[in-house]
Amino acid sequence: MSALLTVLEEAFAVFNTRNAAGLRRLIHPDATWPNTLETGEDLVGQEAVMGHFARVFATIRPNIQLIAVIEETADALTVDAQYAVETEHGQVWSDTRARLTYHFRDGLLSGMTILSGF
Repeated sequence: MSALLTVLEEAFAVFNTRNAAGLRRLIHPDATWPNTLETGEDLVGQEAVMGHFARVFATIRPNIQLIAVIEETADALTVDAQYAVETEHGQVWSDTRARLTYHFRDGLLSGMTILSGF
């Protein structure tokens, strides 16, 4: 198992428990992330990304499971993932697959690109 995959699997596990503090230590200070809640420009910097995750965790209950992983480059993994999302009251809101590329820098997550789904 690659070091990148280990980081990604840990990030998914922490994300699924909505543990913002645990997630923060896996996000690069200069991360760039898509704003999946509101339309607009990408979020830049760890604080902006963590603010986004705080809004996600306050709004929905995501549960993401890795289905397949492709090592694209030395600093990128493309994944197929199943996204099951419930409202804060436990009602199923969405259950879909997505293909995403995760980018890494200095052994930390530095970005995500949505290729399909989501």
